[in-house]
Amino acid sequence: MSLCPVADGHRTPAKRSRSRRSRVAAVLSIPALCVALTASSAGVASASSPRAATLPPGLAEFAHCPVDNPDVTLCLAASDIGTFTINSTTLTETSPIILSLGLIQKNNGSYKAVLPDDGTPAMTAAPIQVPGGLLGTPGSSRRYAVTATPQLVGLPVFSLDNLLTGDGPAMTLPTDVMLRNPLLGKDCTVGSPSDPDTLALTDGTTDPPPPNLPITGSIGTLTVAYGGRVVKTKGTSLVNNSYAVPGASGCGPYGVLDSLVDFVRGLPSVGGTNAAILSGTSGLAEASLIRQKLDLPPAG
Repeated sequence: MSLCPVADGHRTPAKRSRSRRSRVAAVLSIPALCVALTASSAGVASASSPRAATLPPGLAEFAHCPVDNPDVTLCLAASDIGTFTINSTTLTETSPIILSLGLIQKNNGSYKAVLPDDGTPAMTAAPIQVPGGLLGTPGSSRRYAVTATPQLVGLPVFSLDNLLTGDGPAMTLPTDVMLRNPLLGKDCTVGSPSDPDTLALTDGTTDPPPPNLPITGSIGTLTVAYGGRVVKTKGTSLVNNSYAVPGASGCGPYGVLDSLVDFVRGLPSVGGTNAAILSGTSGLAEASLIRQKLDLPPAG
């Protein structure tokens, strides 16, 4: 079954207008197309992955999809540069954030995320140098240098209708941020699994509390391959500048440096003073195609 009733290589530029809403009914019968566009923080396979070497180049990014799970019908992969503003601190990735997942369609038409089953993290991100380090002072000693690494601490949530209409979050990522410095120890985070930084990302226009102003994302441009069984996007941008950021925890022995981190970075940070922008490429493939290319038995 084709995910998209268009020819291979066809490119469809995004248009944000009332006609986009009118196309929802037609596209609802093409779930893979919609979910493919929601993946603005997803996964490219490692070159050392055995399955990546087996798959054709255009499908290697789906190598970590948990296709051994027979209920997985879609494979999601994306690679994005993230920019995060927490109060007065702006962090910009220089390497892509990678997310790789399987998806199971539920009876209500939404999708349940399934983590990779080959030991690969669902989301990987490179450490980001924190401006000013531990003390928030530009040019401070390397002893006080701090890196921040976004981490996924729960299953992402996808909304097909929100993606197509540009209304509400297309993808929600529960995350925390790992802070690293010898003085902070190995367990220092901003946010936690029980109190995450919840990034409800949209390709539409945000409605943040002040002082933030609305910002707008983009669906990007579509490319279709394998007879419509693979859909990829380029120039996708998912945004949120309404969320709140909790305080630090686990910083230093017995958390004695939590208050220092909070003071220097202005944490907790209320909604309207933070922002997240994920921009890059994404893709979605039928799991049956990946199984076929890997010479695996069909599901069921």
